[in-house]
Amino acid sequence: MKKVVKFKQNNKNTNRKKIFITSGIIILILLFVITAVVYQSNETFREFVDKYILMKNVTEENVPTIDIDYESNTNIIPYGKYICILAENTLFEYNSSGKKEKEVKIEISNPIYDAENNYLVIGEKNNQKLYLINGEHIVWEKNIEGNLNKVSVNKNGYVSIIVTGTTYKSVIVTYDKDGNELFKSYLSNTIAIDSCISPNNSELAYAEVNVSGTAVQSNIKVISVSEAKEKNTEPKYTYSAPQNSLIIRIKYQDKNQIVCMYENSIHTLEQENDIEIMKLDGDDQKISFGDIELNNSVFRTVEKSTGLFSADTVVEIKNVGNQKESIYTTKNVAKSVTSGQNIIALNLGTEVEFIDTNGRLVKRYISTQVVRDVVICDGLAGIVYRDKIELISL
Repeated sequence: MKKVVKFKQNNKNTNRKKIFITSGIIILILLFVITAVVYQSNETFREFVDKYILMKNVTEENVPTIDIDYESNTNIIPYGKYICILAENTLFEYNSSGKKEKEVKIEISNPIYDAENNYLVIGEKNNQKLYLINGEHIVWEKNIEGNLNKVSVNKNGYVSIIVTGTTYKSVIVTYDKDGNELFKSYLSNTIAIDSCISPNNSELAYAEVNVSGTAVQSNIKVISVSEAKEKNTEPKYTYSAPQNSLIIRIKYQDKNQIVCMYENSIHTLEQENDIEIMKLDGDDQKISFGDIELNNSVFRTVEKSTGLFSADTVVEIKNVGNQKESIYTTKNVAKSVTSGQNIIALNLGTEVEFIDTNGRLVKRYISTQVVRDVVICDGLAGIVYRDKIELISL
């Protein structure tokens, strides 16, 4: 009998313990949900949590710094996980702690470049020198025919370049990751504005403008890489923009989807359809910035007046894949905006707010000086001044 009584008592204790644990979990979940709701809806509470609990505010006193002490012209280039300085025909690569890790000798002083993942393509603007770099190694280098006007690289190291100064108005040259020329596209009557290769290496897309008529005509053409290697460079798709819509940039985002930016709107190209997803002008709105350089989203910023001499900057972000919209508002006017990866940086003068594509604040940098520029790479941002770069981990 004693054994039976003891067993029942243990059973009761076990049940009480389970109830206590379950109740604790439920209370924690409720507290988390309530906190999340208040965080989203109450600006004062959100600022308190960001500053004192999540420690999102950083200042110039506690960040790593890269000194810019080169005598010649310098260019700041974000690439992979590095912030790079191009000076004296050398690319100096710095990590997130501000330590110089690598140096790559290249004959470039006036660069045009593009970076994707661990690849950097860089060339001399309006000249012939061209390099593909991976880490500290030059994968290949070339002296091209004509003058380099634009370069791009995909995540696998495939490169496309736009060349001018030949008998054609533009020539687009495509290379594989080893520097082997795959094919050339010759444009006799139009000017190439931008080009890029799909993430799976299967397509080349390029944007062209025809200014010979009474109205500007922009087109985007898509070529099959496998067919082009067999000497068939005819486009498999051609997208014609409305007349007088000047195209500025194109980009392959996730799932091989082409996003194109006109001076007045942003579109996606799906099969043979050109779909507008965001306007960049409007009679009743002051749209100051917009871009397509994020991984799977586009954005624009709208200034909304809050007084005679004050205005908010509203960032409207749209996911290209699922069309989800996110909004972020700052009580300042953005002086400039930089974007890359999944981060948007709002330069507010002496502050920089870094937000993600869900419209959430990632970091807020506070300075005593006016910020000159901001660059973004993988998990790292550089706050650029005349004589130094301050590094912010994102």
